[in-house]
Amino acid sequence: MHRKRRIIIDGLEDKQGRSLLVISALYHCHSQLSDAKIRFIDVDSGAVRGAVDLLRWETGLDVRIPVDLSEYGGGSIFAGASLYAAIRLNSLDGLHVAEAKFFNVPLLHALQFLPESATSEHLALLQPAHDPALFAHHLIERMR
Repeated sequence: MHRKRRIIIDGLEDKQGRSLLVISALYHCHSQLSDAKIRFIDVDSGAVRGAVDLLRWETGLDVRIPVDLSEYGGGSIFAGASLYAAIRLNSLDGLHVAEAKFFNVPLLHALQFLPESATSEHLALLQPAHDPALFAHHLIERMR
């Protein structure tokens, strides 16, 4: 039996989080994600909840916001995940980067405005942080 790959998405839409932009990106690549489970974490906005529901309804993707961790054996949602993705304004603070790295989950984190400490990886993702179609392209590339 084929096991679906799991993508974890930062669900914040606030001063830093840009999860609605990530949802737009998922529309651009939904046909390539039919074999994936997409899970949004840290969702604190009704707009994001509604957009996730609409994405599922319009595309048929297996996308949702977990209510509890029982489906993960009470462990971390990152255990066995294939990717952790986020678009942020200018900081990775508040993301679950350490937990994702502990479970060897690849990261796709794009910053819209780069701090002085930006790496070449951040610079390479500057344009996709503003363009959902480009972010979708990078997401699919990371899933391969």
